[in-house]
Amino acid sequence: MARGPLYLETERLVVRSFAERDISEIVDYSACGPTDASRLRNIDWEPTPEGVRAWWTPMAAMGIDEAVRWLALVIEVKALGRVVGNVGLRTESVVGHRQALIGWLLGKAFEGRGYATEATCVLLDHLFLSEGFHRAYARTGADNERSRRLMERVGMRREGHFVRSGFHDGSWCDEYLYAVLDSEWLARRCDTGASVARAP
Repeated sequence: MARGPLYLETERLVVRSFAERDISEIVDYSACGPTDASRLRNIDWEPTPEGVRAWWTPMAAMGIDEAVRWLALVIEVKALGRVVGNVGLRTESVVGHRQALIGWLLGKAFEGRGYATEATCVLLDHLFLSEGFHRAYARTGADNERSRRLMERVGMRREGHFVRSGFHDGSWCDEYLYAVLDSEWLARRCDTGASVARAP
């Protein structure tokens, strides 16, 4: 069971715990323009240096089993030398077996390059192979085609359609729930070239 900062690596990415040096890049990728209001539903922090510092700092040394509310990990692209988004999870325990709610957010300028898919794969690899999780699941608005496609690419299957269960942008919307079991992940792992490691 992992405690403390996390460091996961693929050929292109480092997925790791937050550090103070990430603040300006998190502000940059999470800032929303006036026509981008729908993206705010995915951001739990004020996109200012103070807002990022206040929300992210408690997670800097958080371990998987401490993520009872949320643990966000930054996605750093090696070739760019910068943070472009984040993946995260909430750990739940059911009769001694762990499962996780997972999610992701990528800066709009970095979409369409497979970064979110790759980061999600290395996170799932870590949860199932290193941490022994039983199940991982995610929810998305029924109109969020990008998230649905990502879930399907990483081998998650749709388990539920919740009618008018989410309230976003002043109105009710349908949501889909996708999930993958440890046995399903082991049978069909993403080909990310993942090398999973913890930070010292």
